[in-house]
Amino acid sequence: MARLTKKEKEFCAALIQTGSISSAQRLAGIENGRVLLCRQEIIDEIKKLSEARAQTDEYLAKAALRHLAAPDISDAVSLIFKDGLSDSDLKKLDLFAVSEIRRRDNVTEIKFFDRFKAIERLLEAGGRQEHSVPFYEALLESARGLSRDGDED
Repeated sequence: MARLTKKEKEFCAALIQTGSISSAQRLAGIENGRVLLCRQEIIDEIKKLSEARAQTDEYLAKAALRHLAAPDISDAVSLIFKDGLSDSDLKKLDLFAVSEIRRRDNVTEIKFFDRFKAIERLLEAGGRQEHSVPFYEALLESARGLSRDGDED
């Protein structure tokens, strides 16, 4: 297998990030993106990056659900009892589980995301085995269609 140049690797990464051949070409500083998509080593690199991104996205989604399912609400509660928090103090607070904050007539209401829904979604995600068509396959098919038509993306 031929090694990819730095620009070819940048093209593959930009294609995964943007989903656009023309944007990936521009970001990588190349002009032959559609030609590159015909090479097996480019397809393999896109597949590898796509799978890694899917795994990362799944991990981050599950981590967010875990955070919502068992939140530490102490920072949210401190909003009610600590007067005069500075902007820098507010930026340090973990308010990820807060869905809404209302303050009227010196009364502060804090609503949290539904923990039970987060647990339910986390359990569903843990047992899910189905996979959709990988991004790189759909992208490759699209590129082939565009190459036949001669259209821009």
